[in-house]
Amino acid sequence: MVVETVKSTRSARVQVLLYRGKSFVTGLRWHPLGSVTGHMKEARQYGREHHLDIVAIRRTPAIIQAGFVARSDDVTKGMYSLAATLAGQLGDSWIAAWRTDSDLDQYALVAVYQGGVISGCDMIGTGAEVRRRVAQQRSRGISFTHEYLPSEFEMGGHPLDVEELLQPSNLKREYRLRPLVFGLSKTELVQLSILAGLITVGVLGWAQWENHQAQIAKEAAFQAEQRRLEELARLQKESGVEQPPQALEHPWAKRPSVDDFLEQCSRVIYQLPLSIAGWEFSDALCDGTQVVSSYRRSGNSTADNLIKATLGHFPGGPVFDESKSLALLKFDISLPAAGDEPLKAADDMLANLSSWLHNFSQQPTLKEVPVEVPVQPAVPGQPAPPPPPPPQWKQFELRYATGITPLDALTGAPAQGLRLREIKTKYETGHLLWTVTGDLYAK
Repeated sequence: MVVETVKSTRSARVQVLLYRGKSFVTGLRWHPLGSVTGHMKEARQYGREHHLDIVAIRRTPAIIQAGFVARSDDVTKGMYSLAATLAGQLGDSWIAAWRTDSDLDQYALVAVYQGGVISGCDMIGTGAEVRRRVAQQRSRGISFTHEYLPSEFEMGGHPLDVEELLQPSNLKREYRLRPLVFGLSKTELVQLSILAGLITVGVLGWAQWENHQAQIAKEAAFQAEQRRLEELARLQKESGVEQPPQALEHPWAKRPSVDDFLEQCSRVIYQLPLSIAGWEFSDALCDGTQVVSSYRRSGNSTADNLIKATLGHFPGGPVFDESKSLALLKFDISLPAAGDEPLKAADDMLANLSSWLHNFSQQPTLKEVPVEVPVQPAVPGQPAPPPPPPPQWKQFELRYATGITPLDALTGAPAQGLRLREIKTKYETGHLLWTVTGDLYAK
C-alpha cells in the first residue's frame, strides 16, 4: 500500500491511501444526521456552515452519518472514504489500526461504535499517536466487539487484513465521496422514499423500552463526542496552537495565561478612581471573568449621584446594599485559554516560583491540594463508566499578600504550569494592599 499525504492549506489531518489504483481518504469530519427524509438538506446546511463541500453518507438501521471534507484538501468525488469502506464490511462495533508502510512510523486508525464512525478516530498518525488514541477510547468506557490491532502495540486484539478488505471487488458505490452541491439524484430520491416508508413501518413496531433506551444512549454518546471536539477546537483557536486531545483532561489548558490575567485585570483596576461623586473606593476583585469593585458612601453623597456619575462606564450600573451606603460596580472581561503545556518536576517548579517571589520580599505559601478528576456521567441505559485513572500531575495553591502590584511582581516570573485564580486589592491608610491567589500544576 502506498500512502500519499495531501498537501493542503486547510487541514493537515486529511490524507489519502492509494491501493491498486483506488484512493481512500482519511481524516473526514464525521457528524450524525437527525432527519431520515431530510438528511441531505441537513448535510448541505452543515457543509455550508463549516466550508465543507464533499461528503460520504453512511446509512445503517441505527444511524445516518455524514463524513465531510473540502475540495481544498485535494480531495475529489469518486475517491473512497476509508472509514465507510471498512465500516460497510466489519460491522457496528470495532476498532482497527495497521501500519501503512513498512518503512515509515505511520499507522492508520478507524473506530466504529454503535454503528457510527467515532469522530477523531478516522486518522493517520505515528505509532505513539495511534496508541494514545486507542487507549483514550478504552478510558472512556467504550467496549468494542472486535479489536484489530498490530502485534507491536501489545494491546491485544488481532491484526487486520486490510489488503483483503480494500480489494476492488469489495468496493461499493455507497463508499464513495460525492459533492454536496448536487444534492440527491432521482434514483436516490426514490430509494430514500422507499427507505423512509420502511423505516416508518419499522419505527411503529419498534416501541420496546430497551430499544428506546439504546437510541438515547447512541445520541448521548455522539453529542458528548461532538462537545469534546468543539471544546478542543475552542482551545486551539484561543491559544493559537494546535492542541492534543489530552489537553481536555488538563485543567491548566483551559485557563488563561498569567500574562493575560495580569494585563486585563490590572488594566481595569488601575483605571478605577479612588472617589466617584463622593463615594470612596474600598476594594476590588478580579477573577478572570469580571472585576468587581466596591465603593462606600461618604458625607452627603447619594445613590443618585453615583448612578449618574457611572452611567455609560459600568454595564448594568451600580448594585447597592439595603442601606444604600455600599455599592458594587462590575466590569466584564474575557480572557483566552492558554492551552496545554508540559510540566516539570514539582520540586523544581516550587523552588523557581518561590525564589522569584522572595526576590520581591514576598512570603508566598504553596500548599498541595487534592486533585479531583471529574467522573464521567453514565449514558442513559448503559452501565456506569469505570473510574478515571489517577492524575499524572500535582496541584499547589499559591497565596501571598503584598504592597507591590502583581503586574510588577509577576511579570517575567517562571509561569510554566502557573495559573492565577484571583487578584484582590484593598485601600487602607492611603495605600493599596494586594492579595494574589493562584494554582501551580507540576509533575
